[in-house]
Amino acid sequence: MSHALERSRLAAALFLSSVVACGEAETPGTSGNSGGGGSSGIGGSSGGSGTGGVDASSGGAGSGGEAATGGNVSDAGDAGDGSAFDCVSTGSTMKMIAIPAGDFVMGCNAAVDSDCSEDEKPMHTVTLSAFEIDETEVTQDHYAACVKAGACDPPSCTWDCSKHDYAAGCLDWSRAKMYCAFAQKRLPTEAEWEKAARGSDGRKYPWGSAEPTCAQANMSGCGEKAKPVGSAPSGASPYGVLDLAGNMVEMVADWYDANYYASAPKVDPKGPLKGTRYVGRGGGFKSTAVWMRASSRDWYDTYDVGERLGFRCAR
Repeated sequence: MSHALERSRLAAALFLSSVVACGEAETPGTSGNSGGGGSSGIGGSSGGSGTGGVDASSGGAGSGGEAATGGNVSDAGDAGDGSAFDCVSTGSTMKMIAIPAGDFVMGCNAAVDSDCSEDEKPMHTVTLSAFEIDETEVTQDHYAACVKAGACDPPSCTWDCSKHDYAAGCLDWSRAKMYCAFAQKRLPTEAEWEKAARGSDGRKYPWGSAEPTCAQANMSGCGEKAKPVGSAPSGASPYGVLDLAGNMVEMVADWYDANYYASAPKVDPKGPLKGTRYVGRGGGFKSTAVWMRASSRDWYDTYDVGERLGFRCAR
């Protein structure tokens, strides 16, 4: 079954699904690895090769939640005008990590990885200009400053304001871009994200080729809950960037195209010029180990939101 057909069927379930407030579905889908463009375990992934899908929920103003069907999360509620947003920022700043200019190996490296999906091929060499990337995912504390400044729409669910050092969730792609603009940054490109995650040597995971443990990645089987950013320092990338595997699936700037690598520019690629879905990277706290791989790719609709979708910025 094609991704488009699967997604359309699940989108139709929008109007039939019960919605819970910004949390897990009461009856999540079964776990399973999808092919390219499938689900990275944001809700209980849709099983079966190549058949991922969205866990779509329609909501009223300010409502979130995930439907009973498994797959990627889409909480279609409106966050409102921010008058009910109570979290206050401490004014903390984000440390950024410098990534040097140069070549790196992008795409699945079959020499060290037996889980390659078609959309991760072909492995190819990319040359990137120097850039900086946030050390961790953007936190609730950081995002709250943007909301209070009137530059960002509030999240689509109610946050626990005491969790200021947790990654900001219940945000869609447009909100992530709002925040990065407020911080005088931008979302990283897919190529920048991958180089920050794996360095230049074509490794399977940010830390190397050893299979992930809970000490390296907050993934399925490690509590099934978000953790404060930076909670797994042993999972750091070669440059010292944290949380690039697990905790939150991270939004990047590129439109998704399963065949993009075959024709992508070799220098500073920025993704397709147009599209309908964007790329998500890194797997989240309910994702299985296959999504911790630095080359794994997933896709999301621009309106998708969920407590397991996060982001970081670059410049």
